[in-house]
Amino acid sequence: MAESHVVTGLVAKRAELAGLIDHHQKEIARIGDDLRHVDATIKIFAPDMNLRGVRSKAVRQRNSYFRPGEGPRAVLDVLRIAGQPLTTREVTERVMTKRGIELALIDAVQKSVAIILNKLLAKKLIRIVAVDKNGMRSWQIA
Repeated sequence: MAESHVVTGLVAKRAELAGLIDHHQKEIARIGDDLRHVDATIKIFAPDMNLRGVRSKAVRQRNSYFRPGEGPRAVLDVLRIAGQPLTTREVTERVMTKRGIELALIDAVQKSVAIILNKLLAKKLIRIVAVDKNGMRSWQIA
């Protein structure tokens, strides 16, 4: 027989998730109404415009660890000061220490640093020096 506190907890979690679904469905309906109003207004000014050809704009969630442009500067500074190749983890630890971010958040911050490193690689500002057997990259200023 199931423990009553387990069932109670699961019922509470189900109610929470159902509430979230309801909230987001209402938000989707509201945004859909707004979109239809904007479409109607566009049609007033440009009746021949094909709105199906307008692509949706991606919504990007900025992280709270770096202000815009601050992350790449911090990563480049760490790599410049190091003077030797650093792994993604080492870059992350040094950036966090420099910024005063507690190391308990390292996994979350490392995702941001990895994205930053790949963008800097695409701009040819840094390069990959080595890749170990686990796929861990070592980075260096180009």
